[in-house]
Amino acid sequence: MRKQAIHAPEWFRTGAIYQINPRTFSEEGTISSITKELPFLKDLGFSTMYLCPIFKEDDSTELKNWSERQKKSQTNNPKNPYRMMDYYAIDEEYGTMEDLKTFTGKCHELGMRVMLDLVYFHIGPNADILKIHPEFAQHNEDGTVKETIWHFPYLNFESEGLREYLYGNMVYYVGVCDVDGFRCDVGDGVPLDFWEEGRKRIRRIKPDAVLLNEGRKPEYVEKAFDACYAFDWHESVYALFTGEMTVDEVVTQEQKNSADFPEGALLMRDIDNHDTVTDWPCRAETAAGHRGMDLIQVINFTMDGIPMVYTGDELADEMQLNMFANRFFPGRFHATDRSIKNQEESLHRQNLIRTLNALRKDCPVLSGFTPAQFVGNDQEKAVMSFLRADEKEEIAVLGNFSKENVTVKLDKPVLLGQVILSENAGIADASTAQIGAYGYLIIKNR
Repeated sequence: MRKQAIHAPEWFRTGAIYQINPRTFSEEGTISSITKELPFLKDLGFSTMYLCPIFKEDDSTELKNWSERQKKSQTNNPKNPYRMMDYYAIDEEYGTMEDLKTFTGKCHELGMRVMLDLVYFHIGPNADILKIHPEFAQHNEDGTVKETIWHFPYLNFESEGLREYLYGNMVYYVGVCDVDGFRCDVGDGVPLDFWEEGRKRIRRIKPDAVLLNEGRKPEYVEKAFDACYAFDWHESVYALFTGEMTVDEVVTQEQKNSADFPEGALLMRDIDNHDTVTDWPCRAETAAGHRGMDLIQVINFTMDGIPMVYTGDELADEMQLNMFANRFFPGRFHATDRSIKNQEESLHRQNLIRTLNALRKDCPVLSGFTPAQFVGNDQEKAVMSFLRADEKEEIAVLGNFSKENVTVKLDKPVLLGQVILSENAGIADASTAQIGAYGYLIIKNR
């Protein structure tokens, strides 16, 4: 019998996540600047605001304590958002604790939820807590601090004191700052029993609080997490536009990966995030082009799981971003250009995102627990075709990931109902469609 995943609360399952790296969200780069934009993001239909780490950062200038990525960025910024100095303080780069509370309050006023980013796998080498409790870090046999591949100390989860310190941190932000959950950095690297207990504690305060795992261990979504990342998905979708994979290869990979998870598991579907804009050769908006990026959003919003959109993708912004660049150390990078809101491509993307968010509300099957059913076709290297269906609804989705116009014949007649969203596409009969370059069709059969 297949194991069951945790069933996430409705607010999380049915919504879409908007990921915010404050330092690149806008040129101002503060929590307050994000707060001003919340009505705009609400109008686009986003329901969950996820902030990258905003906590006090280790500002050591010792290069031996910098990750290779941090050095490679050539920003010379000593502050890494994922190298913590103090989990209980907000870094002055972003603002104050009161700014966070104001942000959370405004989100709730608008009917939106807030997730913060927990970094518990490792800690900054100069963190104040390690001076008081050196046993909170792992040590080698010779007594030296054990470091991760990023040159930061591993936290020591054999220490009950460390566990209580971090449980208190989770409870503080839920109880005092009223946040609604956490994205958990390198969640697979932290013991599962820690997350199980952390979940219990925050849910005693807020019964519908959630945890999102930046990991993919199946047992973690059985016992502690409401959803996890789909790393292979965003990497393979990006590879469609760099010529490294074809659609049939992506589908085969997705079917194999999905079989590893318990029934009802929710995967987070994204394309850009703070890591990819830093590490990939170019941003997805550039690799795919605006129409290709539109198609990616359509697929991510209709595929099973929870869609996530990264800072600037809602504007069709092409600015080159990097997680280590900020207003003090920009290097060769930029912040999101929020002044482009009224430009044609930006308005086009905004309208698409608004429509896709509305579709997930209007068609419950799109945010249900039923997995996508891939439908075979005679253009399998270029066209992705799948159904989302339950006992009440059936939605058919087709997308052409090639630069060519195609006529596609499906293995079964699923183009039977009303077209509810399309771009550069049309239906010939119940099993045949013409789809232009990066075109798509969404049909509601019942």
